[in-house]
Amino acid sequence: MSPTAVVAATAAVAPAVARVSDAQRTLEQRFANPFLRRVLRSPLHRLASRWFVLVSYVGPKSGRRYTFPVAYAVAGGGIVAVTPEAESNWWKNFRRPMACRLWYRGRRREATGEVVTGEFAADLLDRYAAAHGLLARELGISEDGGSRVAGDEAARDDLAVVLFRFD
Repeated sequence: MSPTAVVAATAAVAPAVARVSDAQRTLEQRFANPFLRRVLRSPLHRLASRWFVLVSYVGPKSGRRYTFPVAYAVAGGGIVAVTPEAESNWWKNFRRPMACRLWYRGRRREATGEVVTGEFAADLLDRYAAAHGLLARELGISEDGGSRVAGDEAARDDLAVVLFRFD
C-alpha cells in the first residue's frame, strides 16, 4: 500500500473532527483552569460555582494529585460531569468507584466518582443537557431533553458520564 493510500485509509477511519481545538485546549489549561481553581476555592466562588465544580483526586498509578474544574449538573443523587472520551483522560480513573474531593458551592466535600453507562447514563445526560444548553450543543447533544443533534448518531457513545456522590 502506498503512503498516500495509508494516509487516506487512516483518514477514513479517524474519528470525527475534534470538538476541542489545540488553541482552545491551551487556553483552557494555561488560563481558564488556573483561574477557576482559585475562584472556586475562594470566597468569590459564587461567580463560578453555579456552573463549575472543582474535582480533585490522586492518580492510582502516579500517586500525583490532579485538580481541575468541570461543568456539572445536579442529577442522579449527586453531581454529574460529562466529557468527550477521546479528548480527555481524567474520566478513565473513575471507571471503578474512586474517592475524590469536590469543591462544591464553596465547600470542600469528600465524594466517590464513577463512570455510569447505559440507560442511567442517558438519563443523566438528559439532565446535564437541560442544565447546559450551549455546552450541550458543543458536546453534540441538544438542550431539549438531551436527544442527539441531527446528523450525529454517535453523540452519546463517545461521551463519558461521571457521577460523583457525596460521602
